Amino acid sequence: PAAATIGAAAPAAAASPRTVRLASGFDMPLVGLGTWKSKDGVVGDAVKAAIRCGYRHIDCAHCYDNEAEIGAALKELFDSGEIRRDELFVVSKLWNTKHEQRDVERALRHTLAQLQLEYLDLYLVHWPMAFARTEGVAENFPRRADGSGPMWDFEAPRADGSPGDVPLEETWRGMEAAVRAGLTRSIGASNFNQAQLAAIDYVQVSTGIPIAVNQVESHPLLPQTSLLDFCRARKIVVTAYSPLGSPDNVRARTDSDPSLLGDAGIAAIGASYGKSAAQVLVRFHTQRGVVAIPKSKTPAYMAANLDTFDLELSEAHMAELEAMGAAKPFRYGPNGGAKGHPRFPWPEYFDSPEEAAARAAREAAREAD
Repeated sequence: PAAATIGAAAPAAAASPRTVRLASGFDMPLVGLGTWKSKDGVVGDAVKAAIRCGYRHIDCAHCYDNEAEIGAALKELFDSGEIRRDELFVVSKLWNTKHEQRDVERALRHTLAQLQLEYLDLYLVHWPMAFARTEGVAENFPRRADGSGPMWDFEAPRADGSPGDVPLEETWRGMEAAVRAGLTRSIGASNFNQAQLAAIDYVQVSTGIPIAVNQVESHPLLPQTSLLDFCRARKIVVTAYSPLGSPDNVRARTDSDPSLLGDAGIAAIGASYGKSAAQVLVRFHTQRGVVAIPKSKTPAYMAANLDTFDLELSEAHMAELEAMGAAKPFRYGPNGGAKGHPRFPWPEYFDSPEEAAARAAREAAREAD
């Protein structure tokens, strides 16, 4: 079968403390290199430095617009013999303009060409909401006639005249086909809420190709406890992006935003173990079985983020970290502009006071019925 060309799942023995076993049977490194916001001319060197530091997990995405440079860096390392393809775990993501089932394989083949790989270890649906379909691969944010955007899928009919709305189930069937074609070992989701995961979980029950991962923003100010419990019950591994609080996200940050790396409480926890705040933040995730993908271009920081598996945070310290965002979660991601799509995963977080009151009234009415 085609899937055999990309290797078999790991044996039944316990996974390494540095990896987590996916429902698909493959092992995923618990710490990886994030490449979101990594610029051209920098990301290739960062990938090479990370692999030389010991990283074996690289997180990519089509819409980051840097996969070609990452692919050139990987090829250089493969050609020099510094690393073998089967020693790496490479992730990428299906972008919002390619949710129609017919587009999934073509989009994945484009990513593979950019990365100069024959297969991915994990392919994720980047967001549950779809944009209007585009024919090529360069236009990531389609615009309306008046220049506003992004234009949603439901705002224009499909090529055959049928409604443009793309159900999650349709996209997921395209993802499953990519596994059967041998183009990716595992598939999963990104930025999905519990109801959206349940929608595609219903599809995968009949095919036996599991939802391996759900990648979401997470850190002590957004511990995602309920979502994590939901995913654990279904053997879905959670990956945390922005695990350090996205300190380099200048576009989204404001002066009033909390700084996790500058938090005195987190620094004090780290000092008690002889570790930095960043190391505490990484270990906060991996100790819960959550994959962390911090971004860095500095080899010393990369090495430090990886040098966390000897750290065992106490139950009290884990509880202290998780409690930071329990009362009022905080998101660093600037995603509120997508709230206009019915499949936006967390509209309640971006509600105005009036919208929050209306949402509460609707929920109360629903419960009363």
